[in-house]
Amino acid sequence: MLSTRWKVFRGDSTSRRDLLFTVVKPSVIQLRGPTKVSVFLASNDAEQACDFRITGSYHDGACAVSLGDSDTVIAKASGIDRRFSVVSALLGKNTYSVTVNPGIDYAFIVALVVILDEMHFQR
Repeated sequence: MLSTRWKVFRGDSTSRRDLLFTVVKPSVIQLRGPTKVSVFLASNDAEQACDFRITGSYHDGACAVSLGDSDTVIAKASGIDRRFSVVSALLGKNTYSVTVNPGIDYAFIVALVVILDEMHFQR
């Protein structure tokens, strides 16, 4: 089974000691149901059970972040939308519209949304 794996590091580092988390989409092609990806924190070397699970639909523009494989939703992102403009096309940068619940680490959620977007548009 082919999987898509993204590793997120602190700063420009690629050193194992600066690894923050890894995002894994179990199959490159998910034919039915919502997209499901697993998030493993750097301290979870074995990756037997995920620390967070992201479930959602890119086409619906929404996702939920759950604690591990539980139904406990800790964050929801809605309004996920890759916005194209003349500036983004010229500069090669994307703009995202994301709404995150209060009290949630926005940087972490935005990082996950950008990774989901890149996974979706990856050829």
